[in-house]
Amino acid sequence: MAVFEYKGFDASGAKAAGIIDADSPRSARVKLRQQGVMITTLSEDTGRRELLTNPFKSLANRVRAKDITIFTRQLSTLSMGGLTLMESLDALIEQTANVRFKKIITGVREKVMQGAPLAGALAEYPEQFDPLYVNLVRAGEASGSLDKTLNRLATFGEARMRQSSKVTAAMIYPAVMTVIGSGVLLYLLAYVTPKVESMFEDMRQGLPMPTVILLFVSNLLSQWWWAIIGGLIGLGFWLKKYLKTAEGEEKFDRALLKVPVFGELARAAAIARFARALSTLLAGGVPLIESLKVTGGVVGNVLIARAIGEAIVNITEGHPIAAPLKASGLFPPLVTQMISAGERTGSLPDMLEKISDAYDFEVETALSAITSLVEPVLIIVMGTVVGFIVMAILLPIFELSQVVK
Repeated sequence: MAVFEYKGFDASGAKAAGIIDADSPRSARVKLRQQGVMITTLSEDTGRRELLTNPFKSLANRVRAKDITIFTRQLSTLSMGGLTLMESLDALIEQTANVRFKKIITGVREKVMQGAPLAGALAEYPEQFDPLYVNLVRAGEASGSLDKTLNRLATFGEARMRQSSKVTAAMIYPAVMTVIGSGVLLYLLAYVTPKVESMFEDMRQGLPMPTVILLFVSNLLSQWWWAIIGGLIGLGFWLKKYLKTAEGEEKFDRALLKVPVFGELARAAAIARFARALSTLLAGGVPLIESLKVTGGVVGNVLIARAIGEAIVNITEGHPIAAPLKASGLFPPLVTQMISAGERTGSLPDMLEKISDAYDFEVETALSAITSLVEPVLIIVMGTVVGFIVMAILLPIFELSQVVK
């Protein structure tokens, strides 16, 4: 069943616009006439037209992780309140403000009406509902505890949102400082320095090395700025494309883990994602092997995902999960010991949740420490560069004053 956009007038003569689902344009017109809407325009929504005609509106209407989490929490609440799945979806369609997401929920509802399970309907939209989400919903439907599964998913999404917001907040100040500092330096090099260059030429004397370097950089920026910008853009596109390849992704993840401080932070964040995702899946009733397969795709690191893949092989051969994780050298001994203890006692989901909480706290603490160090480092770097520029400008003047004396 397709989704159509319409514009027209309602029974009172007021303008009306929105979306409606139907098998065909004719069915959509019949539905709207039954609702008392006189149609002026009706077109099938494909999503591409908005992107081509109004890319800024399309960007504003993108479906974010926050939208998915809010949808999950509301669907869980409505289900626990006794509403049927169809009633819950109808209510969410009415109150969802994001137009694109409203169309997606409408599509999900139509597939459910046609007899598809909710997990199957959600799987039709992989960009919004990842395998972790779909597998948990499928397990919840199979066990008859969909409302509890949705509650677990909402809690999982909220935890990821909190972690993401902390990372974003930690990066705002350094990003603003870097942009402002770079702007000041570009102004000095591209505008101020050329103004004093003619004065240096009139001196007709040898210039100190700092001044020569400054003039070279200034002329380079003034004359070749377009080539520099184009080269940086081209390099950015190439890197983005290369990092999407298997080779590029592996090299980047391997190099990232070796970076001092940031490598340990990246590993802690990946372990926290692994533990929370696996705990959520197991608690939701998803089998261990299937849970590990899904978790490998959300950890965000190829090397750790490979270690998880080796754990899957071990489990199929009758071995415990902790051994290959320990052998990879990527999981700290404390993590593998807790996982091993959870396997022996049958409390693996609870143990994984404790691991995720501990590593989330570790990431938060590390981010706070790094943020507190960034400010003085940026000030020192900016002060050094500005000091070099000032020194390069003043040195020839001081030397000229010595000659005059």
